[in-house]
Amino acid sequence: MGRFASTVAYYESARPPYGATFFEAAAVELGLDGTQRLLDVGAGPGILAIGFAPYCREVFGVDPEPGMVEAARAAAQRSGVAVRFIEGRFEDAAAKLGAFDIVSIGRAIHWLDPEPARAALDRVLAPRGRVLVCGATSAKDRRNPWLEPFNRVRDRWKGDRPSRDHRSFFADGPFTRTGTIRVEGTHAVPVERLVERVLSMSTSSSERLGDEVPAMKSAMREALAPFAADGIIEDIVEARAEVFERA
Repeated sequence: MGRFASTVAYYESARPPYGATFFEAAAVELGLDGTQRLLDVGAGPGILAIGFAPYCREVFGVDPEPGMVEAARAAAQRSGVAVRFIEGRFEDAAAKLGAFDIVSIGRAIHWLDPEPARAALDRVLAPRGRVLVCGATSAKDRRNPWLEPFNRVRDRWKGDRPSRDHRSFFADGPFTRTGTIRVEGTHAVPVERLVERVLSMSTSSSERLGDEVPAMKSAMREALAPFAADGIIEDIVEARAEVFERA
């Protein structure tokens, strides 16, 4: 099993959501009209692939974690969209899938090995294609007063991850940033969902924490209690896509 195996049960429900408005805004900004092919790299449980599916002719998702691929296929079936999910490494699958108008990468770019991944991107991207580096995060501008206590507790248990982001990933190679799509939404989130958000991250997964899971949950509930009303916390989420094209 991979490092994300124990996060599957929490990933789709506990991570900050993109929201339907984000996909609508991105489709308008990118001119998606149902004729495009889209490939989602590091698809996880299929959140981006499924969200973009109504706006594209054909959508593929690739992920190396078997449990994530299984969850993505089930989610696509529930959503009633046609997305083909492939288990494997993006670098290996790139030569077999043809050209894509859009390649999306969500919360996976820091796990990609830049040089082979950039080469694979260049291989699969159509001549006028675009790469979207997407993310949805709780706003860090103090409008989420619970976020700082949340992060303090999580920092006590989290491990390290690669420090790469989209800026360092694209620092070398044929791609340049040409725009940003940004949409904000407010969501009512149960405290227990925020507790599970910790377990949705590979650096603080239940597999990594082991016997420490109950202690983490107790500390997180205590930290979040002052910000909850009837067990619910307001989460202001910024969903965004950085758009890259060949220079």
